[in-house]
Amino acid sequence: MFLVFLMFFGVFLLFPIITTPFLLIPIVYRFRYSRYYLMLFVIGISLIALRYIPYFTDDGAYHFKAAYLYQFYDNIFDWFKNLMLKNIPTEYGYYNYPLFALLLYIFSKTGTYSLISFTVIMIVYFLYTKIIYNIYQKYNISKFLFLLSLLTMVAIVNVRYTTSGMRYSLAVSILVYLFYKEIDNGFKVNKTIYFYLMPVLIHSGTVIFVLIRLMFPWLKDMKIYKKLTVLFSLPLLIQLSPVLQHLNINYLSFLLEKFDVYQNTATFISLFRTSDLYNVYIGVFICFLYIFFYHTNFRFQTNHKVDLFFSFVLYICLLTLSVLPFLTILDRFVWFIYPLVTISMVLHLANDKSKAEKIRFKGYNNLPLYIVLSLCFIGGMIGNKKFFDFLKFVDFNTFDILTKNVFEYFSDLHHFSINEVRRR
Repeated sequence: MFLVFLMFFGVFLLFPIITTPFLLIPIVYRFRYSRYYLMLFVIGISLIALRYIPYFTDDGAYHFKAAYLYQFYDNIFDWFKNLMLKNIPTEYGYYNYPLFALLLYIFSKTGTYSLISFTVIMIVYFLYTKIIYNIYQKYNISKFLFLLSLLTMVAIVNVRYTTSGMRYSLAVSILVYLFYKEIDNGFKVNKTIYFYLMPVLIHSGTVIFVLIRLMFPWLKDMKIYKKLTVLFSLPLLIQLSPVLQHLNINYLSFLLEKFDVYQNTATFISLFRTSDLYNVYIGVFICFLYIFFYHTNFRFQTNHKVDLFFSFVLYICLLTLSVLPFLTILDRFVWFIYPLVTISMVLHLANDKSKAEKIRFKGYNNLPLYIVLSLCFIGGMIGNKKFFDFLKFVDFNTFDILTKNVFEYFSDLHHFSINEVRRR
């Protein structure tokens, strides 16, 4: 089996993009070293990000500009001091996102900042696929279910936004992974809670979801008034926002200002394409389906820790529905729905005690769950329609993408110039 792995590895080095789909064979059939095949698969689907050159108004251009400015600080402590004192003239307030700023600083002296996009999308893909791979190893689920769920988790990663915006996609993937790991932790409040600082220090949009996690020990008995509290929490926050602003807490004021900006859908509606709207409203439909399945099926789960995860995902769905009137916020919240519902569907099928020793697709009993999984996949594919826009910002043509070897992907990377970004 080691020789087989070496053969795949050698061919991958020569033709990484063409080889990547075939890496699914040893992963699905549980070859020895399957975890390493998975790593090669993740690297293969991430490689194209190395050739990304951002458009001058892309978020990526502003992130690359920040990295460019960070290169002039030789001492990390000097850099961090100036970052927190707001002495570095960047368009984004990276002092509010110091962990992401640290990632920019790490690559700042390379000058080839597409390495940042590559690193981010590779982490996102790895965390999502690792979850499904872990379930596949832990439970005896069918190859079909594993492959469908794995491809769904790949499809829901928006390549255009992940390589350019980076922060939100990275923060969401870390948070989803932490939520999944709570199955082992039982959603206890212990030292693992400190890991939730990571996504918050990357993107402030994750704060509300971290708060739901902190409140979950109180919420988990699933009383109706607690569900309604979450469902109406965001509208209530809107009403309280002016009062909370008067508390003069800097970070809270920053969060409320961001929230107020994103409430104004008219400001951002021109940026939404039809495919974006489909992606959002398919996500909303999936929320309703999940709530239905939870109350008719999932809440009777006999595995207590998995049942807690299902309950937690229900609250995320309710929180998402609470922002239905605000399309821009809804778009962000749906990013959690696709992966969490996908994981929930797979876990339910894996823990269904009515099945035989090997879990297989059996007729009509599981058809609705497979339909929801398929909707997650379709919604992800629709949301990824901008992948073709992304290809316009890659310095390889189609033939190069398919035929260049790994070393050529890493060679002659674009060197960023400060003139490549428009000042705001």
